[in-house]
Order: sequence, then structure tokens, then C-alpha cells
Amino acid sequence: MEMQTARGVTYHVFGDGNVAVLAHPSLGLGQFLFHRIRPQLSRNYRVILWDPRGIGDNEHFYPTLDDWVGDTIEILGEIKKPAHLLGVSLGSWVMSRVAALNPESLVRSLTLMGATVGFDNAEEDIQSRHRQLESMTMQEFAHIYAKTTLTKYVLPEVKENLVLELGQVDKEKYLQSMEAFYAVRNEEVFREINVPTLIMVGVEDTRTPPQAADEVQQLIRSSEVKVVPRAGHLGVLDQPQRVIHECEYFWKHGRMADD
Repeated sequence: MEMQTARGVTYHVFGDGNVAVLAHPSLGLGQFLFHRIRPQLSRNYRVILWDPRGIGDNEHFYPTLDDWVGDTIEILGEIKKPAHLLGVSLGSWVMSRVAALNPESLVRSLTLMGATVGFDNAEEDIQSRHRQLESMTMQEFAHIYAKTTLTKYVLPEVKENLVLELGQVDKEKYLQSMEAFYAVRNEEVFREINVPTLIMVGVEDTRTPPQAADEVQQLIRSSEVKVVPRAGHLGVLDQPQRVIHECEYFWKHGRMADD
């Protein structure tokens, strides 16, 4: 079911469970990122997905971190159900801020994938990405991104679809999105989070490696780290069944699975 917030942001609702799951994707990607976990999760939960400002359905909006957070809070208020928040990479910036700002009556838990306190060389990385994209198309960049981000365990068609999705993103909106959060630090936000938090990290994640997850865990009360085997930065694409298992166990029991 397609819905729209009062501020005009389009979002999509799958399933009709009593508990909601709100999921925010990574930089340059929209709801596509969750297509491998959404069908199974929506059997038991009301799953809400959307393209963040600057992407897909909401490409016409200018992307800012405050607006990404505000849109999530608005959706959370509109669905009128307690929710588990799931954020991947950029989504961990957004969902952490939503969890820190909202009471436990609205936010049941927080699940982060590819989280970090921040990037030490953020400004250099932004300028490097600007230079890179000056000399190539988004389609060319998407091929490089997929090759360096996904693991060898991902299905070939998933890799191909990632390239198609990222290749369609407007180059300027992608760069604006990167600038909106890349240099922002998360330490103080993490310290304000009071809901049970699962920090998942792919063992082969080279962007936000397991060490980064451990640093996040030191700052968030009631948090645990789960290292996912055979997964990289986008574990929802590399190992969707393992991610589903970890999420559903955590949402049901309030702690990570032992296996």
C-alpha cells in the first residue's frame, strides 16, 4: 500500500502485523535494499519502507539529515503502532537519532547495520567522491560500488539489480546526500539511546568493520554486537536469511540469538 506523509514523502506499507518495522537504507539506495528481507518480515510485521529524499519516489526533495530524521518521525506517528527501527549504513545515522528523540512507547528497539561513530577522513572522502564522479557516469560508479561492497556470496542477479538501482540515481543528489551526513559524528546521539539495540556487522565489511561496531556498542546502553559471517557492508543483500533470523529473534526476545 502506498502512502504519503503530510510533508509529501511517499512511503510503502507491507503486511498488517500489530508491531511495525521501519527500515531506512544506505547512501544512494532506496527501499530496494530491503527487497530480500521484506517478504518474510511482512508475514509477521507491518513493514514500512521508503526512498529517502533524493532517491526514487522522493528524488525531487533536497536531502538533509534533519529531513530524513523528520520524515521517519512523521511516518512513525502516522502508523500509530510501536515500532522496531532498522537502519543500514546511512540509515544508522537516521534511526539512531529517531530512537534518541522518541520514547520507548513508540520505539521498541533499534537494529543497526554498518554503524560507526563517524568517518575520520570524511571531508577528504567527500572531495574524493566528487572527483571520482566528475569523470564517470553513475552507472560506471555503480559497477565499482557493487564490486567493492558486496561479497562473493551474493547472488549474481542481486548484484546486477544493485547496479541498476544505483546507476539510476541522480549524480548531484547522490553527492548532496553524502555531504548531508558523512562528516556528522554520532557519539552524543548514541549516548542518548535507551532502547534495546542490536548492532550487526558483516565480518567482511571493509567500510565499517567489526571494530567500528565495537566502538558503537561502548556508547549505547543495552546494546549487543552480532558479527554476521559471509557478509559485508550490505548484509541484507549478502546474507538475507541470516539477517532475518537475527532481527526476528532480537525483536521477539530483546536480545541477540546465541547461534
